[in-house]
Amino acid sequence: MSTSCRAVLCGKLPCLFSLSVVLLAGWPVQAENWSRFRGPNGSGLAVEATFPATWTEHDYLWKKELPGTGSSSPVCWEDLLFVSSSDTENGDVVLQCLIAGSGEQLWQRKLAGQTYPMHRNNSYTSATPTVDQQHVYLTWAAGGKIRGVAFSHQGQEIWRTHLGDFVGSHGFAASPVVVEGVVCVQVDQDDQGFLVGLDALSGNVRWRAERPSGKATYSTPCVISIDDERLAVISQSTAGGMQAIEVQTGEVIWQKSELFPERCVSSPIAAGNFVLGVCGSGGGGKSLVGIDLATSQPPRTQFTLSKQIPYVPTPLAKDNWLFLWHDQGKVSLVDLDSENPRHALWTKRVGGNFFGSPVLAGNKIYCLSTAGQAVVIAADHDFKLLGKNDLGAPTNATPAIHRGRMYLRTESSLACLPAE
Repeated sequence: MSTSCRAVLCGKLPCLFSLSVVLLAGWPVQAENWSRFRGPNGSGLAVEATFPATWTEHDYLWKKELPGTGSSSPVCWEDLLFVSSSDTENGDVVLQCLIAGSGEQLWQRKLAGQTYPMHRNNSYTSATPTVDQQHVYLTWAAGGKIRGVAFSHQGQEIWRTHLGDFVGSHGFAASPVVVEGVVCVQVDQDDQGFLVGLDALSGNVRWRAERPSGKATYSTPCVISIDDERLAVISQSTAGGMQAIEVQTGEVIWQKSELFPERCVSSPIAAGNFVLGVCGSGGGGKSLVGIDLATSQPPRTQFTLSKQIPYVPTPLAKDNWLFLWHDQGKVSLVDLDSENPRHALWTKRVGGNFFGSPVLAGNKIYCLSTAGQAVVIAADHDFKLLGKNDLGAPTNATPAIHRGRMYLRTESSLACLPAE
């Protein structure tokens, strides 16, 4: 979710094989900033950063209370950090801009909200903002409408828009992404489904790609290269399957229907020649599908996993290794480079329950449990549990890593851990 789109239900990557589908050519600034849910292209990768496996509160560079609760992740652009919170009494949303290195607040903006029924593990701010060199963009639900807003880095409201009606029993958690001047928002509810592209400067709708309604989806899109000139956003849903939609026009480049029999909560990731998507229900993953991008259009389904896969946490790929962090406190490793990547090489228990997604820093993987433990394992072929760290409060969020600092968000606080 949010959590970008992370922890809504019960139950938010550049792999270095061959295809340039992740750290996209012509998109270098995005790769340097943790600008969306799970950082560059939703990969969760910060390969050059190194952080400790264990720490205490005395090791934080700074820690501060947030003006409300939530499970969205922080996002960063250069020296600025943006984080959202909400008031559980009235549903109002607060967006803060902080100096990333000190935690000092530069500005704060309140957005009128409204309470509404939701899943007990959701919040009014499960959607993670996104940011580019000009604006920060935020989506939320209020008054039966899905709303979007853009602020300048100085806190000036640039535009505000309604994206459609909000209908859903589990609540809202649609995290936007901004790609080449287009803000893309995936909205899949029980009675409607669409992906919309907004002009980043004006908020005007450039295109809207409709799809069949089905189970509400909480995935955040990723991006792939279609050819030397075009990029596509990859979205997934129960009713629509997986779609590649051209960023500038909204053209559906390809669609693979009937891939996901259950709800999509975790987000698709690009991993070498593959795009991977997951669905699940009842606190567990049901199906992980690997789409081979190296094949003809539409690409073919290369493999499907049906055991030992997560539901809410988004997978993490490092080189040919795919780490699957399960909701129920287990981790599995799959070799994507094998002839038959349908079975885990190992599955190990780390304990706890997880709605946040794993991120990688250097050769370590970090994931936050719902009870507020930061669990650290080695990003290695062999399983190694390196540490468990108490954050002091529950969390459904995913860490952010930017310029040698890791930002750890609990329900009501944000802490900054410096690199080793």
